Amino acid sequence: MDIDRILLAVAVMIAATVVASSVAKKLNLGVTVALLAVGMLLGPHSAKPLLTGHVEELQTVGEIGVILLLFLVGLDTQPHKLASMRRLFLGLGTAQYLLTTIAITGLLIAVHNVQWQSALIVALGLAMSSDAVAISSLEEHAETASLRGQAVMAVVIYQNLVTILVLAVIPVLASGPAQAQLPAVSTMLEVCAAISGVYLFARYALPKALAFSARRLGIEGFFLTIIAAIFAAASIMDMVGLSSALGAFMVGMLLSSSIFADQIRASVSSLKRVLLDVFFMAIGMSINLREVIALGSQLLDYLPMLFLIKIVLVVVLALVFRLGFRTSVLVGLLLAPFDEIGYVIFTSAHSSGLLPDQAYTLGLIGISFSFMVSPVMINVGYQLADRLSKAPKPDLPRKALNGSIHNQVIVVGYSYVGRVICMILERANVPYLAFERSLDRLAEAKKSKHKVHYGDVTDPTMMGALAISHARIVIVTTRDYSAVKQVTGSLRQFYPSVKVITAVPYLYQRDELRQMGAALVVALTPEGTLSLGRSVLGELGTKPHDIETIIGSLRADDYALIRNVGDTVSENVPTDAGAGKRAASTPSHVSPPSIGRVK
Repeated sequence: MDIDRILLAVAVMIAATVVASSVAKKLNLGVTVALLAVGMLLGPHSAKPLLTGHVEELQTVGEIGVILLLFLVGLDTQPHKLASMRRLFLGLGTAQYLLTTIAITGLLIAVHNVQWQSALIVALGLAMSSDAVAISSLEEHAETASLRGQAVMAVVIYQNLVTILVLAVIPVLASGPAQAQLPAVSTMLEVCAAISGVYLFARYALPKALAFSARRLGIEGFFLTIIAAIFAAASIMDMVGLSSALGAFMVGMLLSSSIFADQIRASVSSLKRVLLDVFFMAIGMSINLREVIALGSQLLDYLPMLFLIKIVLVVVLALVFRLGFRTSVLVGLLLAPFDEIGYVIFTSAHSSGLLPDQAYTLGLIGISFSFMVSPVMINVGYQLADRLSKAPKPDLPRKALNGSIHNQVIVVGYSYVGRVICMILERANVPYLAFERSLDRLAEAKKSKHKVHYGDVTDPTMMGALAISHARIVIVTTRDYSAVKQVTGSLRQFYPSVKVITAVPYLYQRDELRQMGAALVVALTPEGTLSLGRSVLGELGTKPHDIETIIGSLRADDYALIRNVGDTVSENVPTDAGAGKRAASTPSHVSPPSIGRVK
């Protein structure tokens, strides 16, 4: 394909995605449905295809999005939380997979007269649920941290772990138990070595590498380091036959308690979203509606029954585990879609002679068709559940549900001012969370036991990942004026409801930030000077009433007398690196220099 056609294809796909997403949101169908529709509309099986090849390569690239999705899930699943989920993980996960496999195997043998080996391998593949669809739907409805989110994650993690056993059992079923050999000891040792290696790397080596990148390479180097680590862990797991997403999940979970967690989330989220969109579009491109229509009677013969088996079993099991009726139904719908790992399982089974051509084709189309149907079912289920539920649904983003940002004060910067602000907030029992890029200052914060994380809040992506729109207020304490302007401008543009409070040295800076929409800005130089003047007058014996009258007159009319003094006094005042020259940061409409703007 020529470069001009590639550029045209990308432009059309982006435009079609925007339009389809807008329509899907108005119809409350979800973004996933829109992406699948765009793929079917522009793929090689449409009436006027935009892309006629490279669909498999596109899907492979998109699967990186699934890997990053599982990494972010791990980042939100701290080890102690996973331990608290062991009841759901071992109980619900095991029961769901075993009972669903048994039920589907029995259905295929009894109704469709399929050999038990073929029926079992199909059931092992179809019993798995798509983490991409389930977790994306949870994110859309802000419920990854809810009880149903935990239940879904417990089952998905269990299925990721059992994938290696399913792939190992295929040659056993193909050759017969008598002729087949169990996995070699060396293979099992390789699996154990891979898991141990990823654990040791993510637990001990990676935090040091991230600290080095943050200190020496900046945010860009930090981003490349974490991406390289995710891909390396995924690759190691894939080489020994495990799910590549499992390696990414492990890395995320082991970094979940790190001071870098919020910045990591912000760095990875945008790339994940783009690649996950590519994945769903590629799935849509692989769906041949002509084949679906040709196999319509057979699809209608078994797909509804398979969906019903998966949903009913999960609902019953969730009720047994006392998750509540509404949660149980939604968990059943979220776990209904077949997993993309089924493509791998069915391809391996077909190559081994376990699945005939028609059954293989039917299985692949069934998985693809579930991607098209399941998001609609899930969104309809949420709508019905919200209508039937009397309790109001909280309008909180995913990160806010984790209890990190909602109704807390965000402090940007941990210099002297930031430290004092943190002390004041702690003494007032006001919940807060501070962010700083300097690792030296982070070390000081750790000694003082202040809640300070690594992060660049000047980046709008970071603001979105933090769900900063639900912060109580944002206090910008960094001494870099350009950074203060950037944070204030981004918040005013993307989150206008968030109150911004900051302090700057000079009046002209305060005036500029006020015009940008900051709620409260304090100019430290005039206030510090007036405070010094008050102390001088006190030492000279001036009466307190007269002192306040004099200081009040200098504050009157927004420091009018101070502004009119002129620029007859100058002194060298050190500024932070990166603050920029005065001429570069002074707006053209500001009056000539005065004491309020001495540098």
